[in-house]
Amino acid sequence: MSQPPHGPDDPADPLDPVDPVDPVDPDESLDETVVRDEWGNETVVPADATVVEDEPLLVEEEVAERRSPLIWPYLLAFLLLVLGGLGAYWFFSQEDTNTVPAVVGQLEPNAEASVREAGFEPRSEPEASERPVGVVLEQSPEGGTELEEGKTVVLSVSSGPAEGAVPDVVGEQTADAVAAVEEAGFEAKVTEVFSDKESGTVVEQAPAAGGNLREGATVELSASKGREPVEVPDVVGTTSSEATAALRDAGLEANLVSVPSERPAGTVLAQNPRAGSTVDAGTSVRLNVAQASGETTTEPTTTTEPTTTTEPTTTTEPTTTTEPAAAGTVPDVVGQELAVGARSFGEAGLKVAVRYVPSQEAQGEVIAQAQPAGTELAPGDTVQLNVSNGASPEAAAAVPDVDGTRSLAARARLVAAGFEVLTIPLDGSEVQPRAVQSQTPAGGASIPGGSLVILYVSAT
Repeated sequence: MSQPPHGPDDPADPLDPVDPVDPVDPDESLDETVVRDEWGNETVVPADATVVEDEPLLVEEEVAERRSPLIWPYLLAFLLLVLGGLGAYWFFSQEDTNTVPAVVGQLEPNAEASVREAGFEPRSEPEASERPVGVVLEQSPEGGTELEEGKTVVLSVSSGPAEGAVPDVVGEQTADAVAAVEEAGFEAKVTEVFSDKESGTVVEQAPAAGGNLREGATVELSASKGREPVEVPDVVGTTSSEATAALRDAGLEANLVSVPSERPAGTVLAQNPRAGSTVDAGTSVRLNVAQASGETTTEPTTTTEPTTTTEPTTTTEPTTTTEPAAAGTVPDVVGQELAVGARSFGEAGLKVAVRYVPSQEAQGEVIAQAQPAGTELAPGDTVQLNVSNGASPEAAAAVPDVDGTRSLAARARLVAAGFEVLTIPLDGSEVQPRAVQSQTPAGGASIPGGSLVILYVSAT
């Protein structure tokens, strides 16, 4: 017997066929239904969703997505691992580092000691600076830097102001020398000194040329103010050789001039400038030296006795006929000083030719004569004299050629060349100016410096 269909609200009949829907798990929510499709896939359907048979299941609301697996725990673990590695690297890398000490401004020895104590090697490098020598100007790395032990810390250490080469200014005029020193970066200090050099000439400098000196340092220059004034010694009454030596010791020159006198030959009769005068060093002092005593005036008396019968002529003949007869007699001058021997020949009306030769005898001493004493020669003849150079002669120098020049100019040239000068008048005249007729040694000859040069002069 058929049963009437149940309404939707009627309780289910236990004999009714079961729907092909799995029973609902009592633990699951009543608001959704699990449906399995023809392929066996399960879908959760909300309770109020509409289902069409034989049609793919349509769900009016979005089906809840399944939750994705969680990965952040793995990311967190990886991050912690990386941070741990970095921390370990930093820790182990810091085990051999120290802090570089700050040493700028310290003296080099103290700065180097501080760097070594911190475990580093200092290396100092000089650098020009106005700071005191030895002070640390800079350092690399700077103080406070972390640096591996054993590394080098470079220190720039002051070596004082920059240095430059001192120029050579000796021999230059003061103004030019000062300009050269200042151009090189130094200061010039000039001091005047007495010297044989021309006034205003730099004769010495300190430091010497070529030395290194810091910029701005002082170079001392000694500039000549001429020869030092000296006091003329009193040589009147001495022999010409003694007078010459005394004047030379005082820094003066001797100008020997033979004059007639009753005094012994070679005696200094007068001098100019006078004794006690103050003159420049190197000044020539004129010495009037006595000739042989009255030989030319006494001989006529021995030949004029017969003149009692020839009164007009007996007084005049001695001056014209007897003097030439005695003028040709060669005197003995070996062992004498050249100046004395030359004057003796001049008094005899003869000339000499001087030849300087090596010898251990005193410098300027006549050691031989070409004609023996007593030989009769014609007036004006020349006799060669060999004169000693001395045991320690000065350096040789060339004799200036002054033949034909005025005696004063000739003397000046010879004195300037470093020689002594003896002037012998050929006619006994004292008239000025005189012309040089001949000289010995001749111009161009090489003789020791300071040797005597003889000038034969006349009033013509």
